[in-house]
Amino acid sequence: MRIGILTHYNVYNLGAQLQMLALEAYLRDLGHKVKILTYEKNFDFMEGEKDRNSGSWKALPFYIKNYLFGKGLGLTWFNYRKVKAINRSIASHDLAPYDQSGCDAIVIGSDEVFSIDVGCNKMMYGYGLGDVPAIAYAPAFGRTTEELLKQFNCYDLVRDGLNKMFSLSARDTHTQDMIRSMTGRKVPLVCDPVLLYNCRSFSVQVHPIGKPYLLLYSYDANMKSQEEASEIRSFAEKHGLITVSLGTYHKWCDKNIVCGPMEWYSYFKDAACVVTDTFHGSIAAMNNHCNVAVFIRQSINAFKLQSLLEVTGLKGQLLSKVSEPELERVLSAPIDYESTDKRIAALAEDSGRYLKEALERVAHGEYHQAN
Repeated sequence: MRIGILTHYNVYNLGAQLQMLALEAYLRDLGHKVKILTYEKNFDFMEGEKDRNSGSWKALPFYIKNYLFGKGLGLTWFNYRKVKAINRSIASHDLAPYDQSGCDAIVIGSDEVFSIDVGCNKMMYGYGLGDVPAIAYAPAFGRTTEELLKQFNCYDLVRDGLNKMFSLSARDTHTQDMIRSMTGRKVPLVCDPVLLYNCRSFSVQVHPIGKPYLLLYSYDANMKSQEEASEIRSFAEKHGLITVSLGTYHKWCDKNIVCGPMEWYSYFKDAACVVTDTFHGSIAAMNNHCNVAVFIRQSINAFKLQSLLEVTGLKGQLLSKVSEPELERVLSAPIDYESTDKRIAALAEDSGRYLKEALERVAHGEYHQAN
C-alpha cells in the first residue's frame, strides 16, 4: 500500500528526526511505499513563533537578538550547521502535502503530535485527510492536558477527531489515559518507532572521538547552569572521561558535535556513559546498551519519560538531581540489559502487531465498509 506518515517532519530535533526515519524504515520493510507528509504548522498559541520558525527575513531580528547577542556566536554557528545537516536528512525523504498525498492510509505519529504547545494542528487529529483512514501510531500529548485543551477551546475538536480515527494507540500512559477519558476508547500502549524498528541499519561511520567520553544529550536551553555543568564535569574528570555534547551546543563541554540523526544515533555506541534529560536520548542509550543516567524535568517531559523508564524497567537510572553523588549512584554499576531487552522486545512485538493489523484491515476494505 501507499502510506503517508504525518509527524513533526521539519523540526530541528534529532530525536524527532530519528523516530520518523525508524517508522519509515519499518513500513518499507513491510513492503509499503512510504511518503512523509508536509503541512504548515500552526503557531496560534505562541505569538511570534511562526516568524521565528519561518526561515525568512522576518526571523532575522529574533535570531540576532536572542542567538547572536543573547546566546553567543558559538551557539549560533553550531545551530546554523545543525539546521543544514537536518535539512539534508529531510530532503532525502519522499515528501507530499498531507491533503494531496494519494495514500491508501496515513499513520499519524509518533512523537508529540497531539500536543497543543504552540498551536492546534487539526490534521494531527484526522481533519483534512479526505477519505484516507488515519492510524495513530504512538502519538503523545506531551504536556497537554484536558484542562489545557479546554482553556484554548480545543477540547471538542480534539475529542471529535480522535473519535473518528480508524485506529488509535498511545506512546505513554498519560496519552493513553487522556484518550480513554475523552473518547471512552481503551487503546493499546505501543513503543516509539526507535524501539520498534531494528536500528542497526542506522549505524554509520562517524569521526572517532579518540578518548573515552561521557555523552551528554540535552537541549541547549537545559544543562547550562554553572552548578549542573560543574557536577557533570567533576564526575567525568574523576573517571578519566571527556564531555561530549552531541547534536546540541553546551559551551562547557570539551567537544560539541554537529550531526544528522543517523550520526547522532551512532555516537551512542562507544560512549562510556550517557547523561540525558530527553526521551529519545534515553531510547538511543537503551538501544546501544549504554550506562545511562536520566534526569526528568517536570516542565518539559515528565509524563512520557517517566512512562518510558517504567515500561523498560529502568527506573533505577533516574537521577533525583544533576549532581556528582547522584551520577556516582546511578552510574556505579552496568545495567542488566538482558532484562530490559526482553521488555522492549515484548513491547515491540505487541506494537508491531497493532500496526500490522490496522494496515491489514485497511487493505481488506474494512475502513470503507465502516464509513
